[in-house]
Amino acid sequence: MNKELLKLPLCTLAAGIILRTADYITVRLLIRGTTEWTLEMGTTAFYVRLFLSVSLFAGIGLLLRKRYSRITFIKSATLLMLYSVVIFAIEQVTQHFGSYSMIIYYLYIPVDMFTVITSFLARISDAGSINWLYAIPSLFAPYLFLLFSKKSASQN
Repeated sequence: MNKELLKLPLCTLAAGIILRTADYITVRLLIRGTTEWTLEMGTTAFYVRLFLSVSLFAGIGLLLRKRYSRITFIKSATLLMLYSVVIFAIEQVTQHFGSYSMIIYYLYIPVDMFTVITSFLARISDAGSINWLYAIPSLFAPYLFLLFSKKSASQN
């Protein structure tokens, strides 16, 4: 496998680690001095995560823009998309049988920056719970990196 294709997944893995760390810090700051979680705290945590996800997405796209051609972006995004689909399928099967392993939580780290799309869709639809259909756009979200691609390797 071409090492060049792994740069995008490695960047999204780093972004996932940053997001998980930021989530931890955000929650610690929000619950400091209180004993219960409020809706306002959840909204604040969501917007912090949304801002960081968009910022990291743009940063990764701009970082790889000079290195990746459109074809390389497509191949690398397809790797991430296939990974997302496999992890999502495993998650759905384990939930169906009444178990949810913490390993799934950690396996989502490389695509964690895209899960905010699912949360956003659930928020704008006023759904009581997140339906698996809300997850479909986040599975294909790695293809959004094509917005940063060049049409050919010779373009600047």
